[in-house]
Amino acid sequence: MALRKVKGAVERVFDKNLNDLVRGIRAHKDDEAKFIATCIDEIKEELRQESMDVKANALLKLLYLQMLGYDISWACFNMVEVTSCPKFTFKRIGYLCASQAFRDDTDVIMLTTNLIKKDLGSSQLYDAANSLTGLSCFMTPDLARDLTNDILTLLSSSKPYIRKKAVLIMYKIFLKYPDALRLAYPKLKERLDDPDPGVQSAAVNVICELARKNPKNYLALAPVFFRIMTNSTNNWMLIKIIKLFGALTPLEPRLGKKLIEPLTNLIHSTSAMSLLYECINTVVAGMPQHNSSIQVLYRCQLSLLSLNMVVISHSNPLPTSFKASGSDVGSRGAS
Repeated sequence: MALRKVKGAVERVFDKNLNDLVRGIRAHKDDEAKFIATCIDEIKEELRQESMDVKANALLKLLYLQMLGYDISWACFNMVEVTSCPKFTFKRIGYLCASQAFRDDTDVIMLTTNLIKKDLGSSQLYDAANSLTGLSCFMTPDLARDLTNDILTLLSSSKPYIRKKAVLIMYKIFLKYPDALRLAYPKLKERLDDPDPGVQSAAVNVICELARKNPKNYLALAPVFFRIMTNSTNNWMLIKIIKLFGALTPLEPRLGKKLIEPLTNLIHSTSAMSLLYECINTVVAGMPQHNSSIQVLYRCQLSLLSLNMVVISHSNPLPTSFKASGSDVGSRGAS
């Protein structure tokens, strides 16, 4: 047994790592394809070995070759092997390779269900986060159906990092398994009031994306989004919410009247052109029937003119007098 360990350690010393592969490709520019074919044969031999160190090293090299356009789907089973390793550094490599190689029709995906369930329930923060990140890249209808309850549990995690990732991956689950929306909606709605701003922003993004397809289903959330809009200073989240209100105001005329004041305040206070654009777009598209919207548009025009003047003043060339004085200094120095 000891002799086998020593032999394995010696073999790993002579294995090519990722740096060796990159240097070799750069050194064989004239016969790059032939060199890479030789490397792939070596990688296949490494993947047959028992050592998980060797297999993880081989997958890293395959990942680099995949970036160059080579197909690595033939190593999917080995990716599942490395992902199942309890050591985090190996598990991370396995999930990373799987996220690049797995497709909906990949046969070995069915072998990952219990593995992902185990990682999602792990007490280790990064094991659960790692599985959520990888799963978002190769979600299938079967995985979405089988893992919905596990991910719903993570929406109530005590760790904001996990809650945020769980909220974001729910959107992928809804796309693959629409029935999950009915189960997840109450918990997803709770995340709109999450004390962590990252989790709250993630929940806003998911619901706004869902509302693009059917805004009417989310009209009941208008008071919640209104409260977030009036209290938040996150421009990107405000853009999402205002865009959502632009889709909701035609469905509820009273909402347009309610939005006049906060939109006016945002127009006066923001210096972000993207946010100002969304405010104008919402007023034009969603509130054409309100007389107050004309005043808002007038204020928008004034804001745009003032911003334009600032841009022009900063883009003007140096004054002639300053140039002259500069040239005088130069001539004096020369003399």
